[in-house]
Amino acid sequence: MNANTPYQTLTEVINDDLFPELDSRLRRGEHIDARHTHLYSMLQAGETWLDLHYQRYGADLIRGQEDYYYLRPNLGNKNLIRSKKLDELSMVLGQLLALYHLDPEQLEGGGWIRADTLFERLRMLVDDERLARLLDRKKIDTQLDREKAMDTLKRSLRQLSRLGMIRMDGMKADRVQTQSPLMRFIEPVRAGQMTRESLEKLVQSGSICLEAEEEVADQTTTDDSSSEISTTEGTSDQIKEVEA
Repeated sequence: MNANTPYQTLTEVINDDLFPELDSRLRRGEHIDARHTHLYSMLQAGETWLDLHYQRYGADLIRGQEDYYYLRPNLGNKNLIRSKKLDELSMVLGQLLALYHLDPEQLEGGGWIRADTLFERLRMLVDDERLARLLDRKKIDTQLDREKAMDTLKRSLRQLSRLGMIRMDGMKADRVQTQSPLMRFIEPVRAGQMTRESLEKLVQSGSICLEAEEEVADQTTTDDSSSEISTTEGTSDQIKEVEA
C-alpha cells in the first residue's frame, strides 16, 4: 500500500508483507526510525492499529520525541511479551553515548567514536572502584585488566547495537556511531537544561534504569541473555523494552 495512506483495519496491517519483520524486530526490543525506511513508513501509516494490537499483549507502541518507535511493557497489564533490564554498564554507556549524540563536536571523523575513547571517557567520569565493578573486574591496573575490561565494554556496545541505539563498524565494536534512540537515556534531565555538565553528572550518578529484553534470537554472546537486573542509586525513572 501507499506508505502515506493510513491502514483502514488491523487486518490490513497484519497482511502487509513487511509485518512479520516489523513485529519480530519490535518484539526483540529494537528501535525503528527513519533509517529503516519501509518499516518506519509502515509504523507511521499503521501506528493507531499497531498500538491497539500490542496493547492486547500488555505493551504500548511508543513514538519517541526524536521520531523513533519501540515497544514498552504496560505496567498496569499482564505482559505477554517478556522483558528485562539492561545491566548497569549498558545503561551508563547509553548515557555517555547520548552525551556524544547531543554534542557532535566530540565526535571523530564521520561521526564515529572509538571504543577505547569511550573507555577513557568513563575513566574520567566514574571513580575507579565503580568502573572496575561495571566492567566486571576487581581492578583495572594491568594491560590484561584493560583488555578484559574492553571485552566487557564491547559486549554492552553490541547489545545497544542490537537494540538499534547505535551503529557498529563491523562486529568487533571497535567503532560506533550514535543514533537518536539513545535519547531515551536522557529522560531524567530532558525537562531541564541539557548541558554537557548535566549529562556528565547523569553518567556519574546513574539516575535511570533502562529495561530491555533478552535477545534470544541473537546468540552472539551468552552473557547478554542472562545479565542480572540491576539499578543504580537515585533511580528516578524506569524504561522497559520487550521481547518475544
